[in-house]
Amino acid sequence: MWQQQTLARADVTGTWSGDGAGTLRVNADGTVVATGLAVYDRDGDKVSECSGTGEWGVYPDDRAAKQLWITVCDGNPWEFGGSKEHPKMRRSVGDPDDGNFQTLSRQEEKPPGAVPTG
Repeated sequence: MWQQQTLARADVTGTWSGDGAGTLRVNADGTVVATGLAVYDRDGDKVSECSGTGEWGVYPDDRAAKQLWITVCDGNPWEFGGSKEHPKMRRSVGDPDDGNFQTLSRQEEKPPGAVPTG
């Protein structure tokens, strides 16, 4: 079940990826790098991949973002969901009436030499 989330701009930075959906690296300097981001046709079928560098921003503001937009790899804006601890973002693909989504999860990044806790 999808639960809408609101993230601050700082919570959006990092690497987001999905199984077969590609990767977005959202950098604090306002740039974004897409690697193998899946491109879908009107039926919601994956037809190709997109890679490139562009800019990103959040809507409606930096403190209470509900969506991410990027200037590379055309497509619908990404909306935030999941939980605060394990955020996800998704965007509609194909015919919006079909309810198909491309979903990416933020990858946990550990500093070099970090020791696992738990």
